Amino acid sequence: MKILIINQYAANLGDRAMLFFLLNELTKNGVKDITVSTHNPYYWSGFKHFEKTNIRFIPFGWSVCSKNPKPEGIIGRILVIAKNEFYKRVCIPKVRDALLNGKSPDTVKKFTSRPYWQAVQDANLIIGMGGHRVTTLLVEDALISATYDMAVALLHKKPLVLWSQTIGPLEFKKDENRQFIKKILTDVKRIYIRDEGSEVELKNLGVPLAHVFKTRDSVFGMDDIVTDNSMPLQRGKLVGAAIYIKKRTAEQMRHYMVSWAHLVDYVTDAGYSVLFFPMGIGGMREMPCIRGIIRRCKNKDKVSILHGHPEVPEHMNKVAQCRLFVGHKTHSVIFALTAKTPLVAIAYQKKTEDFMNQFGLGEYCITDSQLSGDKLVELFVKAEKNIDEIYQKELQWMKREAPRVRNDFAKMLTDAQHGFK
Repeated sequence: MKILIINQYAANLGDRAMLFFLLNELTKNGVKDITVSTHNPYYWSGFKHFEKTNIRFIPFGWSVCSKNPKPEGIIGRILVIAKNEFYKRVCIPKVRDALLNGKSPDTVKKFTSRPYWQAVQDANLIIGMGGHRVTTLLVEDALISATYDMAVALLHKKPLVLWSQTIGPLEFKKDENRQFIKKILTDVKRIYIRDEGSEVELKNLGVPLAHVFKTRDSVFGMDDIVTDNSMPLQRGKLVGAAIYIKKRTAEQMRHYMVSWAHLVDYVTDAGYSVLFFPMGIGGMREMPCIRGIIRRCKNKDKVSILHGHPEVPEHMNKVAQCRLFVGHKTHSVIFALTAKTPLVAIAYQKKTEDFMNQFGLGEYCITDSQLSGDKLVELFVKAEKNIDEIYQKELQWMKREAPRVRNDFAKMLTDAQHGFK
């Protein structure tokens, strides 16, 4: 089989982990020809895993340009913005019209990057990356590169599977866009959802559920790459931490950094060291905030940042060395759960609460609106007190559910080989 994986964001460590799972499972199941459509192939230069598999990295169909270089300087950034606006205003309406009216894919060929177009034509199966792709939460009417590229695949009548997804929330301003997203979600061969809220969103949109299946997040299927399985109290006194960057007012940002610094001061006074884990390649977006937190801390010598570009196995095993973890970015929470590291989670979206509840650890999760230094310390103290109980819940859940994720994926591949009959 020739497999095309789409919607991959190269600079996001959560996305890199989900791709690592897909590549690992595809190779274990005998697939040797894989193309990955990623927002910027530049960030995959030097990737050394799966040497015996033919893996190619190409740009999105909705792409800055066919070669998709790393944009440099002000002119490069302006080019990216201009091209993205062109896709939103011109290309999305074209692909929406083509899909809703059964037109030839050639009507959008000139708007789609050549490598992506060719990869779609060559593929026997197209797999949409796991994660949070189909939502109006951050982009109006879900008109983004992910849905554009899904539509191009469906115009070619190619079997498309959306793997391990969070769907929604979905609130539309224009009915034609609502019909466009509904058409995509109806025409794909399978949708695998990773949380309860996604089924409700699909029902509300009017998508038939016969092709909708439940699974878990991809990263939960990667427990086998964790080599350090020691119990938390056998680990060093290290606390891992991962922040989340979003638009905040100056006052909101001050409160955010002060809250984290309050927790770090408590933790370091108690004899721990703290290691911040950036969740983006190089931590470019996160570094100013992390450094702002550290500047506010008393015991700066006990606080450090994980630098460099550790690939997924190295990152995951470093999380497994932490005695406790405090995570805000969703996949930092998933990494800690997979590594069986007791944790406190901060939920900026409901999906984080869902993941914690799946483990029976909802009491260790707070929302953005509840975030304060005192609340973080309160939950940390509680997690430290119940550290063995939390570890046992993580251990038992992973023993039960990690094989399920791998089996779900293997069955999907078998079904694809038989034409999803």
